[in-house]
Amino acid sequence: MGQLLGRLANWYQRRQQLQQSWLKQRYVALDIESAGLDPARHQMLSIAWLSINPPVMHTGSAQYHVFSHGQQLELGQSPTIHGLTQQDFLHSSEPKQTFAMLSRALTGAVLVCHHQGMDWRFLKYAEKQYGVPFKPLAIVDTLAFEKKRFDRRQQILKDKGQLTLSACRKRYNLPDYEAHHALTDTLSCAELFLAQAYSLQEPDLTLAQLSKLA
Repeated sequence: MGQLLGRLANWYQRRQQLQQSWLKQRYVALDIESAGLDPARHQMLSIAWLSINPPVMHTGSAQYHVFSHGQQLELGQSPTIHGLTQQDFLHSSEPKQTFAMLSRALTGAVLVCHHQGMDWRFLKYAEKQYGVPFKPLAIVDTLAFEKKRFDRRQQILKDKGQLTLSACRKRYNLPDYEAHHALTDTLSCAELFLAQAYSLQEPDLTLAQLSKLA
């Protein structure tokens, strides 16, 4: 009975928070770089995240971690992979400790990412692997937001290249950054999210309404 009442209380609290202004929420922008798209077969190489309290991005809160998975990574002909060198993998983070930190950061916060499908898939796999729960209040996908923006304006999406992080940023006159580095992409995603949300010019927008747009 106690557990049921606890779940009901959490559900009610979440429902109440979703009805509050999106400006009153805390957000956590995140990016994951991996060796492939399937978490069961491809390793997570690096992860980064930072907190946002609109309109402020707390860059001082940013976390960046590289995982060597206890072995030397073969880079083949390339000196880097996702902006990482062999030297970077010498300073590997311990996965369970890293994910425990992320779990605490996401509690009561809204997860922001560019391509929720991939990032959330890797997080859920890590959740099972290390027994660390990820329970964000909601998820905002900047890629999905941009795709729905095309739909709302009845514009034709000519190719998927129009939805890359870099292409989306250009439509909001945001500067170019070097792509495919977890920390840089996290900052890029955070900036894009704020640009997208403020472009709506709806100060009374609730978090629930914003979530439906992304």
